[in-house]
Amino acid sequence: MSDNGSERKIENRPASKPAPSGRTPQANGNTRTRSIAFSTVIMIIGLFFSKGSSFLRNILVAHVFDNTYRDAFIAAFLIPDFFFALLVGGSIQSAITPTLSRAIEQKTLKKTWKGVSVFVTLMSIVLLVAILFGEIFSGGLYKIFYQGKNPDVVRLAGNMARTLYPQIFFMMLAALCIGVLNAYKKFGSTAFGPTIYNIGVLIAIFFLGASYPSHLYMTGVGIMAAAMVFFIFQLYMGRREVIHYKPSVDTHDPEFRRLFKLAVPILISASIVQINMLLLNSFASRFDEGSIYALNNASTLWQLPYGIFAVGIGNVMLPSLAALYSTKKYKDAGDLLSRSIKNALFLAVPCAGIFLILRLDLVKAVYQWSSSYTDENAQMAALFLIGYCASIVLQSVIFILNQAYYAIENTRFPLFAGIVSMVVNFGLCFLFVEMGMGPMSITIAYSISCAVRLLLLALVYNRNKRLAPKNIRVFLIKSAICLIVMMGGLYLIGFVSFAPSRKLFHLIWFCAKALAGFVLYFATAFLLHMEELQTAYNKYVARFIRRKKTAVSSDQA
Repeated sequence: MSDNGSERKIENRPASKPAPSGRTPQANGNTRTRSIAFSTVIMIIGLFFSKGSSFLRNILVAHVFDNTYRDAFIAAFLIPDFFFALLVGGSIQSAITPTLSRAIEQKTLKKTWKGVSVFVTLMSIVLLVAILFGEIFSGGLYKIFYQGKNPDVVRLAGNMARTLYPQIFFMMLAALCIGVLNAYKKFGSTAFGPTIYNIGVLIAIFFLGASYPSHLYMTGVGIMAAAMVFFIFQLYMGRREVIHYKPSVDTHDPEFRRLFKLAVPILISASIVQINMLLLNSFASRFDEGSIYALNNASTLWQLPYGIFAVGIGNVMLPSLAALYSTKKYKDAGDLLSRSIKNALFLAVPCAGIFLILRLDLVKAVYQWSSSYTDENAQMAALFLIGYCASIVLQSVIFILNQAYYAIENTRFPLFAGIVSMVVNFGLCFLFVEMGMGPMSITIAYSISCAVRLLLLALVYNRNKRLAPKNIRVFLIKSAICLIVMMGGLYLIGFVSFAPSRKLFHLIWFCAKALAGFVLYFATAFLLHMEELQTAYNKYVARFIRRKKTAVSSDQA
């Protein structure tokens, strides 16, 4: 597949004639599959580094700030992130990417870029107004959302947030560049930008952070500077594509109106994720000091496998699925969606099991690098993580299904499903907390709301039999068997009385147990003849071995 993402239109030609390139339609399909597989690997590697650097940020926060300042640091991001989700969020990736992908396929780029330019210009104006609003009313907003919290945390968070609102604008511009590059299938140019941002955040925390108000606020300034560097990097990577952008406020443009109708539901849907986080943090603030930080630790952990595998696979799938749908290749579209869901779950399911069984070991391995992160901090984060484990699996499918809806230009039903899940989440959190069920109950409520959302999305999408994913039920049964075997093995390993006191040995012991879990899972998958395991081997491992053998043969020659 070429860099500009265009595909050769061969489906209307007689079967006896080869495609213009000299390849058969089947060969082109194989090339597309290999291209998607390679792009997925690049995206997953980039997301792995991004999430890894994000973990380092949480470790540094634990080392640099005490409990009050940790909670303030985490809370300071919530309302700026909500503004970003509400006004930018998924609209760039989930509306602009498939729109440009279809335009590339149909050769209507000039007309489509005009509509995209109007959309981005107006979004920028609205975002600047929102930033000004946040700067003025930041203190009042935090008092509203954190009524039951330590007043020092509320004050510090509100003031630090003022340094973070401007970064929303740079993040929006960076998201524009990423969305455009993904439409052109230049995933290598977008995979490592977030890592650069996270490195900038680490530098700001390390050199500027301390448990004093002035140091907290200067850390926010440093983080804003990191966002600016992130945008400059993505602008450079996408300079050849973004050059088509021309500022315009022509709201009568038909392409803009079409894009606007698609994007508004996506904007609201993306904000629901952040609203749910605000709700969870609001309820978490009713528990002991440090609960907000512990909830953030657990959130960061469960989003690691979700954010690497599901997001990586879904982002690569989106432009290809939109292109297949626009050319009425419905069978290929259904096959692509099936592969994407199975591949994401094949990796997410064992992660969920390991996170559940080894939750306390995992939290300590990742976060407990100094005495400032106590056993009580780790135990509270592990409690929150119990409820989140199901979300690893549920949200992986939700993300990919949402991308599929956006690819077929149905953005309203994902919004409806998201609103229903948000109401369920709030109702269950309120009920569980009032019943005195403890911190774990709010993350259990979140996972239940995710299950409701997934059920709605799957029921409606599967009505279109041509696009519906295939053979999912058999895959889920086999995955469940693999999961049970793996969790049973990890449970038995837990009886081994070995508790290393030194950090290095603790890390090695945790990694050994996690590796044993993966081996059990994949070995069971091998015995059950799961095609996802064989596919992964053929695409990545076997190809690497063949290349290595070829290189050795060449050297010997």
